Amino acid sequence: MVIFPHGLSYHGPVPPIGLAYLAAVLRDAGHTVQVVDSAGEGIERHVDLPSPIGVLRRIGLASAAVVERLDPATQVVGITHMFLHEWPVVKELAEAVRARFPDVLLLVGGENATAFWPWMFEQTTAIDACVLGEGELTALEVADRVARGEPIGGLPGLVRRDREPAAEEPTLPIRTRRLGEIPWPAWDLFPIEAYWRAGDAYGVERGRSLPMLATRGCPYKCSFCSSPQMWTTRYVVRDPEDVADEIASYVERYGLENVNFSDLTAITKRGWTLRFCDALDQRVPRPISWQLPVGTRAEALDAEVLQRLWDTGCRNITYAPESGSQRMLEIYDKRIDLEHVLGSLASAHEIGLVTRVNIIIGHPEERWSDVWQTFKLLLRVARAGGNDAAVMMYGYYPGSADFTKAVQAGEVVVDDAFVYESLSRVSSHHVSYNPRISARQMRALQMGMLLTFYGLGLVLHPSRLVGYVKAQLTGRESSAVDQLLRTHRRLFRGDAVRRLAARRTPTPPAPVVDPAERAA
Repeated sequence: MVIFPHGLSYHGPVPPIGLAYLAAVLRDAGHTVQVVDSAGEGIERHVDLPSPIGVLRRIGLASAAVVERLDPATQVVGITHMFLHEWPVVKELAEAVRARFPDVLLLVGGENATAFWPWMFEQTTAIDACVLGEGELTALEVADRVARGEPIGGLPGLVRRDREPAAEEPTLPIRTRRLGEIPWPAWDLFPIEAYWRAGDAYGVERGRSLPMLATRGCPYKCSFCSSPQMWTTRYVVRDPEDVADEIASYVERYGLENVNFSDLTAITKRGWTLRFCDALDQRVPRPISWQLPVGTRAEALDAEVLQRLWDTGCRNITYAPESGSQRMLEIYDKRIDLEHVLGSLASAHEIGLVTRVNIIIGHPEERWSDVWQTFKLLLRVARAGGNDAAVMMYGYYPGSADFTKAVQAGEVVVDDAFVYESLSRVSSHHVSYNPRISARQMRALQMGMLLTFYGLGLVLHPSRLVGYVKAQLTGRESSAVDQLLRTHRRLFRGDAVRRLAARRTPTPPAPVVDPAERAA
């Protein structure tokens, strides 16, 4: 895992639910599965790396250590690649695997691999193929064919580096028809205790936590999002009772205390949500908390539903309006009603739920008037009781409609700096794609919006300041501010320890050189 340690966000490894699902499917089919979780197994190992946007930090095992752990009898190696900024590390790992195992079949899958594979194949020959989109059934078919000694050419959901482009273009992946057909994630193969010792880096720290998926995909097509390419607009929902049964099993097996739903759009249907709450009441043996840290729709979140969420342990909800400008929402193809979002958020505040909103500024077509509308939305969110806000500077993301359009128009150059764009969006190193708003102005807008939002929140709710201090003293968090302060405090403490250790390490004496040798 690679982070930007001094950016405006919280950091840390998260148990990889995608790999856990893949491992479960392959093992359930009878294949021998080995998992090397670099981030989890090396969660205390930090190495600083130079980059075009500043010093980054790599968390986890070094590539050589990962390769050393691989069974020599391995036939297929899969590497997950979710985020663009981790491509240089993924590339290094793939080349290390290839050097040690020249004949192994090496696959890379995940959201970024699905969108970025043409550039990946250009930059390294170590990777044999990329798994596109939803990967379990494709990976299973690959494993089955390799076990039978059959070729993998022509397999849906797989693009090979050595393919004939005209005859073998990538095709849609094999899609899961029902999520109930897939076994639950194989968390027993992962060092989840290490994640728990490090603290929750995904949602607010509320005890022993695991990520969870109740759905897959998203029925919407926001222009800045890579979801339509990764999942299409197909939206698959698990039976709510199955989700509750999975949570109950983790409570019994691991003493789970909190669930972080990782869904792109967790709640779209009112009836499903109420059934899920009923199932939690009936199946989970003791109270737990659960959160929606990614962002969800507001259509199904009326006062009655929000109260049921609270009653069953939901404590944090993230809304994703993205903009306060109706014009920009139409450009984004973001089909939401801002008044409904504000109404839902106000109801959530009255019930006691901690709420957050996601905002984007700096799209190439955004005008100053649109920015002003977004600023006013943030003020209304603060007055409605919103606790947190994330204001991100716009950047192109591989797989999104905006990215594809910009690449075709020659407006984006995929160079060494571009791959770190998702990290730079919360830092002073970001570039502006907006012809009317400079990068310096964008950064000032970001900071100004956040300071105004949180300042107004403290004026309206002064007790929050006491809550921030209390969270740091007790470790009992409730908001994203609490999480941000904890993770940055930990990073600062770790940096101080490393600096102190470096000062205490004695400098080895200079070697004594004979004058005659020096002259020679």
